[in-house]
Amino acid sequence: MIRAFLIISLLLVAAAACNDSSSGPGGSPDLDNGVDGPPVTPVERPASVPPEALELQEDTTLGRIERRANQAPNGIDTRSLLTAACQDDVMALWTDAETIHASLPCDRFWDDDTVRAFSSQEVAIKLTVDGRRFQIFVETIPGGQAEFTVEGIWIE
Repeated sequence: MIRAFLIISLLLVAAAACNDSSSGPGGSPDLDNGVDGPPVTPVERPASVPPEALELQEDTTLGRIERRANQAPNGIDTRSLLTAACQDDVMALWTDAETIHASLPCDRFWDDDTVRAFSSQEVAIKLTVDGRRFQIFVETIPGGQAEFTVEGIWIE
């Protein structure tokens, strides 16, 4: 009897974790990490960011991944991350739908092995632009996640 109660309790906790309302029903996590630091001041557009790339002014979600207990993850409007790189303190994420540029010191970017691990993956990308931070959150269908705090975001 106690064993059955424990099993049911664990199943309920697992189901609740998969359907945490803070991330939407079974969706990707929100990016509110409780950062109370000073506001981030955007940098000027780096020379390597193409002139046609638009400076991001508001939060943007590029696809999402629904996760439910005992089911395969479901990508909705996700992108294929073709590749990523960082040069002259500008990171770039090339997807099959757009290119995202962001001001980031390259020593805070992925190493070559991580670029290979994320490349060719189906991803959802959240871009956060508010008075406290600029963030890029990348999530893959298999569950890989990466988060970058940057100093400006441009998208083409």
